[in-house]
Amino acid sequence: MVHQIYSRTGDTQLVKKALPALVKEYHFWSSEIHKVAIEDAHSRSHSLNRYYAKWNKPRPESSTIDKQSALKISSTSEKQKFYLEVASAAESGWDFSTRWMRNHSDFTTLSTTSVLPVDLNVFILRMELDIAALAKVTGDKSTAEHFLKASQDRVTAIKSIFWNSNKGQWLDYWLSDSTCQEPQTWEACNQNQNVYASNFVPLWIESFYSDTSLVEKVVKSFQSSGLLCAAGIATSLTNSGQQWDFPNGWAPLQHMIVEGLARSGSKEARSVAEDIATGFGWSNGVVLAFLEEFGWPQDRTIHC
Repeated sequence: MVHQIYSRTGDTQLVKKALPALVKEYHFWSSEIHKVAIEDAHSRSHSLNRYYAKWNKPRPESSTIDKQSALKISSTSEKQKFYLEVASAAESGWDFSTRWMRNHSDFTTLSTTSVLPVDLNVFILRMELDIAALAKVTGDKSTAEHFLKASQDRVTAIKSIFWNSNKGQWLDYWLSDSTCQEPQTWEACNQNQNVYASNFVPLWIESFYSDTSLVEKVVKSFQSSGLLCAAGIATSLTNSGQQWDFPNGWAPLQHMIVEGLARSGSKEARSVAEDIATGFGWSNGVVLAFLEEFGWPQDRTIHC
């Protein structure tokens, strides 16, 4: 938001005031419990991030529900682990989804801390790029260079750990050891083969949407994924009854994917973006953004 406001207003005082808070937020997501070291198939070391809440009790806002869910768990330590996984899923915003579950039919198999999520690492990449740009505005050259280098390293990591060429998607990665006390070793079998809208969120970042051949492959995969519905992008293909599963769709996911498709320079990708934008009208903010980008549709129906 700060970067968007600055790009419209040129308000350098806002940037100077906000930059320390942005860096603080970044360091929260880069703290030890959120950070995972992983070696790729070529023995190159990368640092990526996960969700991990420091909470092993029922959530105050959903205490009764959490206790009810944990009834089938006998040991105290396993209940605490379950509560941690629930809180970590809540930290993700995807509360709840089969995306975090080892067994899609058993809610107690939530293992959020064992997942390296595609979208979280894209969000952090965007933070790194924005902080680098804003630090440059303030004349803080060392900070700008540090975050630019971090963003370049993360792009490499996203390509190495998440990208699956056969599927034409970026896939979440299941960690073999959620304690992460030792570096993980990448194995192809640990990529989550299930289709989620988050698999396409990297398109939001210029490093990816500017790659024409990559976009063509991802658009083809996206169109055949089963996620595209009459009223927008479904969150997953699994109708589990959870909020962040089929057939539900959520505004931020629509917005990020549409932005990436529209900015890619591909006529086909922009056509797909327009179809999604005119089919989805749920959140005021996203509706306004879509109208600003594509104009008022003359021959289409807005679904609200």
